[in-house]
Amino acid sequence: MIAVGIVTAGTFARARFSADLTTTKHLTVATVASADTVAPGARVSLVVEVVPKPDMHVYAPGQKDFIPVSLTLAAHDAVKAETARFPAAEKLEVKELGETHLVYTKPFRIVQDVTIAKRALVKGSGTGNSTITVTGTLKYQACDTSICYAPVSVPVTWTLALQGALPAAVKKHE
Repeated sequence: MIAVGIVTAGTFARARFSADLTTTKHLTVATVASADTVAPGARVSLVVEVVPKPDMHVYAPGQKDFIPVSLTLAAHDAVKAETARFPAAEKLEVKELGETHLVYTKPFRIVQDVTIAKRALVKGSGTGNSTITVTGTLKYQACDTSICYAPVSVPVTWTLALQGALPAAVKKHE
C-alpha cells in the first residue's frame, strides 16, 4: 500500500515520503514513491499525484481527438518499467457538441511500478549511500469551461536510496 493521500483542499499529505511539487497553469503535480529505500531486484511504485485546478479538466487515456494524460519514463539501464496504471475516468457531457469525453476533474493518481535491476549501476558517494534517479515526463491537455489549452509536458523525477549498495570504490573493481 502506498502511504500517500490527497487532501481535498488541493494540498498533498505525505506520511514519511517527501514529494516533489510542480505547479502549472492547469494543475499541481507531486511525485512520490512507495518506498524511500529500495533493494536491487525489488519492485517499487512510482506515483504521480495530480490535482487539477478549479474548473479545469485533463483528458483521460482512451479519449479520442484530444491528447490524454500520459506518463513516460526515460530509458534507464537499472530500471524495468511496467505499464502505468490510471484511475477510471469521469464522463463529461458536452451538451453543445453532443459529445461525452473521458476526463479527470478531481485529484487522481498515476501509479508506475518499476523493478530495480539486481546489479543496478548507481551514483554513489563512496560510503555505500547510493541513489538511483528515475526521470520521466507527464504530458496532458487541459481545458476549462470555455477553452482547451495547448498540450503541456511536465518533467517528473524520483530519487531512491539504494539499499545494500556497494561503495563506489568497490564497484570499480567488480
